[in-house]
Amino acid sequence: MIEYQYNEEKTLALYFSDLLDDSLSEYILTRGFVSSKEEAVHLSRFFWAMVNKSEKEKVALPCEGSPQYWTEKLHNSLGGYLERAGYEEQWNEEVDRA
Repeated sequence: MIEYQYNEEKTLALYFSDLLDDSLSEYILTRGFVSSKEEAVHLSRFFWAMVNKSEKEKVALPCEGSPQYWTEKLHNSLGGYLERAGYEEQWNEEVDRA
């Protein structure tokens, strides 16, 4: 299961899945786990799309704090989860592409 240090992380990730019209990421985040390499790649790409959107546009967040603060927390939570779940290679490949 994806473990978040703060509840706001999941709220923010789901908020961005809606903003980016990304139903697969919403499904993965709601379900709480990745079940394939393809989903791991998708979730990794979603994270970077979320970062890019938050940097390029002034996004009104559903929680207090800066987008940079929360994306850093999500980087740790999602990246840590994917590594523990055996998808470190997929996560690292997308980090290198970002």
